[in-house]
Amino acid sequence: MWKKALNHSQKKSHYVAVIGGSVSGSEAAAMLADQGVRVVVIDQNALPYGKLEDGLPKWHHNLRDKQERDIDQKLDHDRVRFIPNMKIGKDFGFKDLVDLGFTAVILANGAWKDRPLPVPGIEKFRDKELIYQNDLLKWYNHYHEPGYKGKRYKVQDKAVIIGGGLASLDVMKIVMMELVERALKEKLGKDLIVNQFELEKKGIDKYLLQFDIKYEDLGIEGATLVYRRQAKNMPLKQPQGGTQEAKEKAQIVSQRILDNYKKKFRFHFIPEATPIDYIEEDGKLKGLVLQKLRTLDNGKLKKIEGETITVYTNQIISSIGSIPEKIEGIPYDGDSIKTEGDDSISRVSGYTNVFAIGNAVTGKGNIKTAKEHGSMVTQKLLDNYLQKNTQAFDMELEAYNEEIRQKTDIKIAEIFKQLFDKAAPDDVTVDHIWEVSKTYQDRVGYKDYQSWIETHRPVRYEEVIAKKKAEKN
Repeated sequence: MWKKALNHSQKKSHYVAVIGGSVSGSEAAAMLADQGVRVVVIDQNALPYGKLEDGLPKWHHNLRDKQERDIDQKLDHDRVRFIPNMKIGKDFGFKDLVDLGFTAVILANGAWKDRPLPVPGIEKFRDKELIYQNDLLKWYNHYHEPGYKGKRYKVQDKAVIIGGGLASLDVMKIVMMELVERALKEKLGKDLIVNQFELEKKGIDKYLLQFDIKYEDLGIEGATLVYRRQAKNMPLKQPQGGTQEAKEKAQIVSQRILDNYKKKFRFHFIPEATPIDYIEEDGKLKGLVLQKLRTLDNGKLKKIEGETITVYTNQIISSIGSIPEKIEGIPYDGDSIKTEGDDSISRVSGYTNVFAIGNAVTGKGNIKTAKEHGSMVTQKLLDNYLQKNTQAFDMELEAYNEEIRQKTDIKIAEIFKQLFDKAAPDDVTVDHIWEVSKTYQDRVGYKDYQSWIETHRPVRYEEVIAKKKAEKN
């Protein structure tokens, strides 16, 4: 039945591997499966949710749960085979995967590696006085779980956060809320239940009212956010249009957002500065040297020669962005996967049947962008690579892709049409792919998608808080 939907030769069967099962990967898998393609989704983690689990702060639990249910719906499909706990490049070679005979391989592995803090020699303090955003978020989202075995951190007062986007504000909120919770327990007793969901929603001062305590009573000096531009230049609000008026309005909103965050979470802010050196005493990091900058009218930055700021701190948290972890066998252009063609194709350089979608290409970590890009590239793949007759699509899909289709290079579309007959493997090969994927599922004890997810879904923070309250009452 599913082969008829493809409108191609009954002797041909298409199998596609998708590396990464989160937002863009599940979007790709579902679109392909709905068109009759068999899809093997490979994820490095037990769960396919990516940064919804490990990078989206846990107070976004409603958004997380909604997005994860959406992923579950997409991956729990008869024509999708999910393989958890397999990291391509470590547990299975990328070239070995390509050589299995998949019609296409889609890289949807996201951006998990923190961009290194550009201060020579500072990496020696990593996971001690220097913490990176992805590590901090993973700890924060999971340390409440019984039996948690990951990295553990203790945020320090007067910590310095380097960054300027919404993610850096999330890091700042984590630091300040952790400091407040620890100070409250030191003052009122370790058995005190501090609900960080309520703390995040109300802000520090309003939350403390229930304890008849003022922030100043806690003895916290507060963390500091360092950003290389002015507050109005922070990417907190995108302009609605390309006019100067739209840009200025967005800058006003960005300034207002930062001011509200500062008031609500009691942190400090140093604009127009960037780290260039560190202070070390007895083998430990004790401070950071910042170069003062000036933001010019054209948006460029200029060093103010001879002007620096020294900030004394026992902890630095870098929140300057994420990049893809490099996989042997995949070409890169700097930190990004090297691709050819326009954005609607994103074919990986050097391969005829390997494509990249989502954060690995866009460089953006938000859910909406990842999903849209994954959908766009996958539909293009269906249209020009897996389909011989584009008229087989229903009118809705044709209308959705009309703008993309107009922008697509005619030569690339023609290449895909030529590859169709050559790329589709024979029945023996594709049956082998399905058997191999089942073998890897068996190795980790995987039986079916629903039972696997139910078994491996972690204990939620809200469940822990509810249990503590019940025990106390």
